[in-house]
Amino acid sequence: MNTHPHLTDLLLQGPLAAGPNPLDGVTPNLELLGVRFSNMVTLVLGAIWALGLAVIAAAFLWNLTKWGLAGQRGNIDDVEDGSAGAKRSAIAFFGTAIAGIILGALLAVAGML
Repeated sequence: MNTHPHLTDLLLQGPLAAGPNPLDGVTPNLELLGVRFSNMVTLVLGAIWALGLAVIAAAFLWNLTKWGLAGQRGNIDDVEDGSAGAKRSAIAFFGTAIAGIILGALLAVAGML
């Protein structure tokens, strides 16, 4: 049995002792900077999201093309590379497409919505 105090116990009793939270009840709010700023942030983030989806969709189509051409030519190494790239691109597209749902769920769990 270890009778020595753990480092985390020492830190929690000393410099990291729980005190009052100075940010208790504070939530982020972009409306403080104005409606135009909030709308601009929404537009910019939406454009970045759409651009990401377009780039990933292009990569998916490129990898499908590589996969198909390699299959026609009988090049096994390129078939494997094309199929792996297509799978990665499809997973990336799916993840990017549902990013809003994931972020919404995380914010709901954190109590910010």
